[in-house]
Amino acid sequence: MEFHVPRIPYLKLKFVLTAKQECSIPEIKGSMLRGAFGNALKRTVCVMPAGQKCEMCMLRKQCVYTRIFETFIEDEPPPFLRGMQTSPRPYIIDPEDRKAQFNKDDSFHFNMTLLGQVCELHPYVIFAVSQMAARGLAAKRAPFDLTKAYRYKYTPEDKTIEEHLLYRGDTQCLCEAATPTLDYPGDKLKPPITLKFLTPTRLKFKSKYSMDFTFRMLVFKMLRRVLEIAHFHVPDANINWEFHDYLVAADKIQITERNLHWQDWHRYSSRQHTKMEMGGFVGEIVLDGDVAPFSELLRVCEVVHVGKGAGFGLGKMNIL
Repeated sequence: MEFHVPRIPYLKLKFVLTAKQECSIPEIKGSMLRGAFGNALKRTVCVMPAGQKCEMCMLRKQCVYTRIFETFIEDEPPPFLRGMQTSPRPYIIDPEDRKAQFNKDDSFHFNMTLLGQVCELHPYVIFAVSQMAARGLAAKRAPFDLTKAYRYKYTPEDKTIEEHLLYRGDTQCLCEAATPTLDYPGDKLKPPITLKFLTPTRLKFKSKYSMDFTFRMLVFKMLRRVLEIAHFHVPDANINWEFHDYLVAADKIQITERNLHWQDWHRYSSRQHTKMEMGGFVGEIVLDGDVAPFSELLRVCEVVHVGKGAGFGLGKMNIL
């Protein structure tokens, strides 16, 4: 069956940070980077007195910080999205590098994908990352320099991804303009296909996190994430809220192999001042059946991830 899945404009960035002294930071960096980035962004753009709560701020609709990091729901959402307290964050931090021990001048990198209309705010993001690095990472405030930032460009014709230099730390200048892209692989998938979940994926069914799901259940979680992002962060998105038949079609797709295992992971919440358990499943599933109608949805979710914690890198998946 035909169903239009809104494509999310995105801008994928790569940041290279260089240690200014011998230090150590967490091996799994997503939560740390998100917290440090949020603090640096607020310090960079907030003009209100200390102690001003964002939810009560008269400038929150125009504020770069709230648009990127603390995205409030300002208007009544459609029925499908009622009950949400905040909209999904329009960014994904993807810390591929797991290096933990650094000597002076050692480097590591992480990716950050901006989604929808916040792509135009990328200079603020780059500056905030440079301030985050200079202020220091982790509990001991290990100082780094943002030496370079790149943007990734996907070329549909030959299906390649290239890095283009966007920012130089030595000059603190942007090297070129960066515009969001709508380029996703346009091929129709053919069975069988493999979905590989690369980082802990947290899907909740009946109030419990589980890796026991059907393809229909997975499609619903993916569809919900894509439609939420499109509604709140892509003003001109053409969204079809009538997707029952699409889910019925998903019932016909079989998961013929399920090689998943649970991976426990913990992070420290600076807001709640406590350690939090953030486990999820990783591994692969194999799908058989008419997967072509779900090609767009699966390709978009390769970019936006799926499940809870996507903002700091959880729920990353690839199609093999």
